[in-house]
Amino acid sequence: MYLKLPFLIFSVFIFSAAVGQEQYKGQIIDKQTREPLFGAYVFIKDDQGETLSSGYTDFDGNFQVKKPPLKEFVVELSFIGYRTFQEKRSASSGNNLGVFELVSDGQELETFEISAEAMTGEVRGDTVAFNANAYKTRPEADADELVRKMPGVVIQNGVIQVQGEDVQEILVDGRPFFGDNPAAALKNLPAEVIEKVEFLDRRSDEGQLTGFDDGETIKTINIITKPDKRAGRFGKFYGGYGTGDNYLAGGNMNFFNEARRLSILGLSNNINQQNFGADELGNLNNEDSRRGGGDDLTVGNMPGITNTNALGANFSDEYLDAKMKITGSYLFNDRDNVLHRRSSREYILPNDSLQLYNEERNNQSRTQSHRLSMRIDYDINERHAIIVRPRMGYDRRTALNVRDAMNLFDANTPINRNENTTASHRESWNVSNSFTYRYKFAKQGRALSTSVYTSTYDSKSNSDLVAVNQNFHTSQADSLIQDRENLYNSLYYSINLNYFEPLSEKSRLRFNYRVSNNMSDTFQEVLVQEQETGIINLDSALSNQFENSYKTQRAGMGYSFRNEKFSLFSNFEMQSALIDSDRIFPGFENTKRNFVNFLPRIVMNYQVGEYSNIRLDYNTQTTAPTIRQLQDVISNANPLQISNGNPELDQEFSHRLFTRFRRINPETNRSFMFFLYGNVREGFIGNETFIASKDTLIQEVLLPQGGQYNRPVNLDNYWFFRAYSSYGFPLRFMKSNLNINGGLRVNNRPGIINSRNNFNTNTTFSQGFVLSSNINERVDFNLSTRGNYNMVRSSLQQELENNFYTQTTRLDVFWNFIGGMFLGSSVNHQLYSGLGEDFDQGILLCNMDVGFRIPPSKKTEIKLTVFDLLNQNVSIDRNVTDVFVEDVRTQVLRQFIMLTVTYNLRRFGGYNMAM
Repeated sequence: MYLKLPFLIFSVFIFSAAVGQEQYKGQIIDKQTREPLFGAYVFIKDDQGETLSSGYTDFDGNFQVKKPPLKEFVVELSFIGYRTFQEKRSASSGNNLGVFELVSDGQELETFEISAEAMTGEVRGDTVAFNANAYKTRPEADADELVRKMPGVVIQNGVIQVQGEDVQEILVDGRPFFGDNPAAALKNLPAEVIEKVEFLDRRSDEGQLTGFDDGETIKTINIITKPDKRAGRFGKFYGGYGTGDNYLAGGNMNFFNEARRLSILGLSNNINQQNFGADELGNLNNEDSRRGGGDDLTVGNMPGITNTNALGANFSDEYLDAKMKITGSYLFNDRDNVLHRRSSREYILPNDSLQLYNEERNNQSRTQSHRLSMRIDYDINERHAIIVRPRMGYDRRTALNVRDAMNLFDANTPINRNENTTASHRESWNVSNSFTYRYKFAKQGRALSTSVYTSTYDSKSNSDLVAVNQNFHTSQADSLIQDRENLYNSLYYSINLNYFEPLSEKSRLRFNYRVSNNMSDTFQEVLVQEQETGIINLDSALSNQFENSYKTQRAGMGYSFRNEKFSLFSNFEMQSALIDSDRIFPGFENTKRNFVNFLPRIVMNYQVGEYSNIRLDYNTQTTAPTIRQLQDVISNANPLQISNGNPELDQEFSHRLFTRFRRINPETNRSFMFFLYGNVREGFIGNETFIASKDTLIQEVLLPQGGQYNRPVNLDNYWFFRAYSSYGFPLRFMKSNLNINGGLRVNNRPGIINSRNNFNTNTTFSQGFVLSSNINERVDFNLSTRGNYNMVRSSLQQELENNFYTQTTRLDVFWNFIGGMFLGSSVNHQLYSGLGEDFDQGILLCNMDVGFRIPPSKKTEIKLTVFDLLNQNVSIDRNVTDVFVEDVRTQVLRQFIMLTVTYNLRRFGGYNMAM
């Protein structure tokens, strides 16, 4: 029943009655020749520069665009070879905007000397736009190579940052492109089709429909394509084979026909390329899944070595005279992974005592993932509009994990050892849907909106554990044979109702009410085989059935004010929350707790002059414990490290403060940004750790001497602080751009170790720079370096100093030196200092390319690549928690040689896609 709910909402939307939507119309002509301009781009924007609607001119230069719900708006006209036109208009002037005359630039900008001095872009409120022709890239470059050259942009390990903030969405001509996977979107769009790149803070769905600035934004890149590149077929196909039977094959194909667009991606390899947005040959920095992953259209990178087969597609189109816009993306990913990892921990114990934990892990797994995401925008008429966003995901995973773990008093005195093998299987489904509706009253600014969000998640897993425990003190050994089955189901819904009342042309009130409920249940059954008799029995200490709900109700009032330079949003809410937990087995027990909180929020934006902007955002929120944190049942997947839930947990309350100053001058290509972020949590859900000094029985489960027992508890005095700044400017003497950055991070994390409070403070100073060329298409390079000096202090062991330094430097070079011949190199140097004798080292990873682009079209490329030329690739990492400091070494891809053939397809203009 729960799975049908999102699709029921979607069906209701499809059968809604539709009536005509008012539109603006007009014509664009050349001022000198009086000829109509075909393919000119038309934007309707608000006074902050955010795009509200867009369109194109036909063969007669005529256009039609959706009418926005504003009294005043800005018309922006753009056409290659012509000056960008902007004019402020009023809705009272009628639906016919008239005839617009565009003026030619009067120069072709054919040579790089002129282009390098051309106007790089413009600033409009929170939106910064850069002209693509002001930045030079190598032939057949992807969009990410163009975007990374722009001021304040850093792309590293699949994460795109603009002025220190992570980009969460990519738009192409105002429409989503590959959902929540920005790296894939930029990697599979050629740079040559791009006219402009906009960086903006995109409003929430509700903010877009109602025009009410509620402070909710996501960092977004909007790519504006060249008018003559909006119809056609383009893409690339590649295949390679190398030593060690390494291979790589894949490609992308784009079918563009104005509003109707289809993109198809394919990938198959055994060299660790796990996402479409990754580096072409392997994961250079060997990042693992701890970086994140699991958004709708990407997967978290697995550590180790992975064989991947993947297929993706993205579709967008407009219907009903552009009143309905549909976009959708799909991703299938099949990965076989082999992992070998060694780790060593040093525990932070009272009285300066020492305990070590060493682990060697070998894992083989296969994971299959399906992701489907859609977005439907439907302007039913002038008063009614909706946005529907259904999503679906399916995962299936099988794994065999072999672990050899040991606790030690010191490097030469072992306490005990555990060798275990676990075979596991898991399947999970998740389905969600967001439905947002807006109704506008006759009075300007008065509106009603509601949003409904539902999601379901179901998973089933089972695992077989065989373990042997050896006690070095007693010279005894015992074994454990265990079968575990786990079922987990959850249903979440939230309903939000808002009423908007205008106070003036520049200010509005919002009254809101929201109710939500997160209901979940889990069932865990553990069967254990007795050593003496071989009889299989239910282990009631490890088995559990648990149900939990977290219901909240929020009511409040918000105020929004906006003029040309200043905007303010303030919101004040009261929240009532109820945690209701039932332990069904073993033995019924009910836990209920009520919370009442006052949740204020204030967001301010101030435009300082033409190019500078200040933003201040203070926010409060609560976070409920998860069902696994509440579930009172022992987990002994690693018998030396057991864990348990805590049904007495309370919710967290967070205060967050973010302030940013930004100045970007696109005329001089200079940018400066500085931000501060702070987070203080009351009732922080941390860990209480008990390290056994002797064999200890915990809830009928034996914890051997030296073993660790963890459970979540509420703690105070958690805080986090971050400061970051960057300054970018051109180096005209070498036709390059330089970006210098620096930062400070301080994290104070509380914990409890053997009944003693511990505060672990981790301070990190960082500095770096990025130098990118802007010379011409024959020479292209990017040089970046970033160093981090870390200081770790513990209140339990104040004499313990864990200071260490890491630095990563990367150089990418491309040189087209004779005709179609080219050289390419990617050099990555990693420096580690202060990690200990076995880890302090410098690692130089070098990839070298030599290739030829076959004339006359130069669309076919043959390339020979040497991966890890110096055969030095290793993976080293340090993890710091409130309980331990851990060093990790992971198996990585080593040296190989590969021959790759790539074909680039470019066919634009006059293409009609029949579908």
